[in-house]
Parts: sequence; structure tokens; C-alpha cells
Amino acid sequence: MVMALACIALSAQELKKDTTVRFNQKTIQIVDSTGQVTVKVYGENQEPFAKVYEGVFSDGKSYEKWTVIEEIGIQLPFITKSKKKKDYRMEPHWAGLGWGFVNITDRNYTINNIAGVSLKSESSNEFYFNFAEKILPVFRNHLGITTGMGLNWKTYYLDTDQYFRETNGVTGLENAPAGVTFNYSRLRMLYLTVPLLLEWQPGFGNRQKFFVSAGVIGGVNTMASAKARYKEGSTTRYMKEKGLNAAPITLDCMAQLGYGSWSVYAKYSPFSIFQSQKGPDIRSVSVGATLNF
Repeated sequence: MVMALACIALSAQELKKDTTVRFNQKTIQIVDSTGQVTVKVYGENQEPFAKVYEGVFSDGKSYEKWTVIEEIGIQLPFITKSKKKKDYRMEPHWAGLGWGFVNITDRNYTINNIAGVSLKSESSNEFYFNFAEKILPVFRNHLGITTGMGLNWKTYYLDTDQYFRETNGVTGLENAPAGVTFNYSRLRMLYLTVPLLLEWQPGFGNRQKFFVSAGVIGGVNTMASAKARYKEGSTTRYMKEKGLNAAPITLDCMAQLGYGSWSVYAKYSPFSIFQSQKGPDIRSVSVGATLNF
């Protein structure tokens, strides 16, 4: 800009002392007085014309003042135009794949060994696939309500030679047949889930990657099965049960903390995984990690 205006000023000096030049919808006024040249630029898109630049050049020194920093039709490689801050659009953090350890608890928050049920904590797990998500911003794109849909598999491995069985309408644990040692005995449940989470994205810096969410996850039981495997000589045999009076509706309380595409979570259900009076009063609790997409 300085070089361009200086060239215009020098060219004008060759013509006459005071010169006015119109260039690209701008008026450039050059005043040549003793010992100095003054250059003023006015925009022509408003009335009266607004002065956008003033430069005074004298004895090798210069003084410049910008009223509005903008390109005036001359390329200014040394001036970076200010960029408008883009409005941030909240992204929900529900859809994705997750895996974690699952266990059982009771109303007193005792972990494992509940109502005669003992689990292998290191083997019991949950896996979920959340395939739909939506967020409703409620405060400045930093606070929103997240919902969606997903599938949640929970597998509980027993630590004893017992298996779940329904007898006379009540689900309980049965011992393995005499002389039989189970390779494993597990209870598996599948839920169709719908969350209702309050999500906070504080927006540190210009990128809102950090997030915290908490709320409830409703679940509809779509499958419940028990299976135990054992060897009888060289033959592998199974003992299987289905139904098992699983509670048709469940509710998990969940808290989630994440950054970018990864998060960790903790879940607790205040209700038994079995129907009331039709199975052990055990509640699900889990911790794990999620890869969001």
C-alpha cells in the first residue's frame, strides 16, 4: 500500500503540486507542500466520503494512519484482514462404539457378591453401538440436550459353577450337575437404548473439543439369555435359558467426560435387571470408554 501510494504521489508530483486521483471507487488526494507529501484516501460508498487512510511522507520518514483497515482495491500483502469469528455449531457426543467393564451392585452400593450372585469382574463387560444422535442447543451453543438411539450388550460372567434358570416363574441360580465344572457361565442382555443427556461444551480457545455430559439412558430389553458350557468327555455341552424374567424397561444414570472423539463414562442403574420378586435384586454398574463419530 505504502509503495503504491508513494508511486502515485511521485507520479502526481511530476504533474502538479496538488492532485486528486479516482481509483477503484476510491478518491486519492495528494497534497504537496514544502518538505512533505500528504496522501489521503476517501471511500466513495457513503456520503460524505469517509477517510480510510492518511499518510505523511517527509525527509525519508513517514506517518500513516488507518481509519478502517481494509483493502482499497490495491493488494496489501503486509496487512492481514481480520477474520470474522465463525459461529460454532454444537456437535453431540452419543453416536459411536463403546466398551467397558460391567458389574452388579445393590441399593447400598456394594459391588459384586450381591444376593448370592458372584461375578468375574475382569471378564464381565458391556459393548454398545450408538447409531443415531441429535443435540438441541439451549444456551449459546455451549449447553445442549443430547438424544439418539443405540444398542447395548451386557454380559455377566459368573465366578461359580452355577447358572441362571427360571423355575416356577422365578429366576435364580442353579448348581452345576454333579461332577460338572463349567468352562464358563454367563448371563447376557441386549437393550435398545435412548439417552436424554445434558451436554456442556465450554469452548476453551477457538475449538470446542472438551465436553461433559450427564443424564439418563432408557433401555428396552430385547433379549436375555443364560448359557453355561462344560465338557463331558470329549464332547462340549451347553446349558441354555432364555427370558429369565428380565426387566422389560431399564434406566441407567450416566456421566461422561471427553475430549475430541474419545470419552470415558460411568453408569449406574437404580433398578434391578430382573423383574421385582421374580429374580435377584441386582443392579448394573459399569465404567468404560467411547470412540465417538
